[in-house]
Formats: sequence, C-alpha cells, structure tokens
Amino acid sequence: MDKINRALRRFTIPAGLALFLGAVLLGGCGGPTVYLNSDHFKPQFDASSLSSYRGKAIALRGFENADNNTTIFMYPRSGPRRYGGPVLASYFWYCFRSGFEHLGLRVFDEMQAPANTPIVDVKLVRLEENSYTVAVHALGGAGQAPLEKPYTVNAPPVTSEEPADLEAHAYQMTSDLILQIAMDPQFQAILAPAGNP
Repeated sequence: MDKINRALRRFTIPAGLALFLGAVLLGGCGGPTVYLNSDHFKPQFDASSLSSYRGKAIALRGFENADNNTTIFMYPRSGPRRYGGPVLASYFWYCFRSGFEHLGLRVFDEMQAPANTPIVDVKLVRLEENSYTVAVHALGGAGQAPLEKPYTVNAPPVTSEEPADLEAHAYQMTSDLILQIAMDPQFQAILAPAGNP
C-alpha cells in the first residue's frame, strides 16, 4: 500500500503543478479573455483611395513581439480583460497580410518573394485594449532609403462588455492601424513609388 501511495504522490504532485502552471500561463492573472482569430479579421476600410498599391508586391517578414506587457499568446498581461488566443506575432502577421491584400498588394513571405520586392518587418511595441503601437521597418529597391517609423492607433474606451463587441473592437483597431500605415506617404514611397508600375 505504501508503494501505491508513493507512486500516486509522485504522479499527482507534478500533474497538479503542470495544471496550475498551464492555467497561469494561458489564463493569467487578468480578467476574462477575449479570443481573437485572424480568420475572423476583415479589413474595415475603403481601399479605393489607395489604388497605387494595387498589383504591387510586398515581402512580409515575421513579426516580433517586443512588448513586455504581453505573454506569447495574450495582451495585456494584466488589466480588466486580456485579448489573444493564438501566438500574437502570428495572429498579427495574418491580419496584416489580409489588410495588405485588401489594398491590392500581392503578399509573399520573404523566401517566395520575387527579386527586388520591398520587404516589411513589424515589431509589436505596445498592445493595450485601446491602443496599439508598432514599429515598421520597410526596405525598398536600390537607391531608396529604408523607412523606420513607429505607428500608434488609439481607440475610444470600450463601452460594451459583450465578447463579440470586444472582439470587433480589437479587429477595428488592427484595421485602423493598417490603414494608418498604408496612408503614410513615406510608406507609400517604398511600396508603391510614383511612376513604378
């Protein structure tokens, strides 16, 4: 009987610890989680005034999450609510790809991009419920100076506690951020320079 009790303790303690750590890592100490999915993200802006991007190519590198107030899956680390679900860097990469495709860009990963395709890196600097800040590094063709620039989008505080409204709020902020970047003349000069078909 002692052997059975020792064996059960040996299994129960690590299993209980693993469950506890999993709950802390996935659930964290914050409030409820709003689950995001890049498949649900639809760009919410009119791209007709940005026709200079149509048909151009872009190499979209992997995103870097440099925000210490996040986990690999969630943002912010603490607060009334947390947002996420998938790996944040991957989630934002797919959302940006959808946004750039909505502009008419042909989006490639770096390994598949045609030669001399402009390359864009994005670093997630700060992710909050009502504010995103990213740093964009864009490298164009020969003779073009690279672009290194932060972009911030702020939204009014959320007024609804409904999960679907909170999810839509996060998608709208991402859409607004992509639009802000796309409307920047410096970004346009690299990805869609005038006179370059």
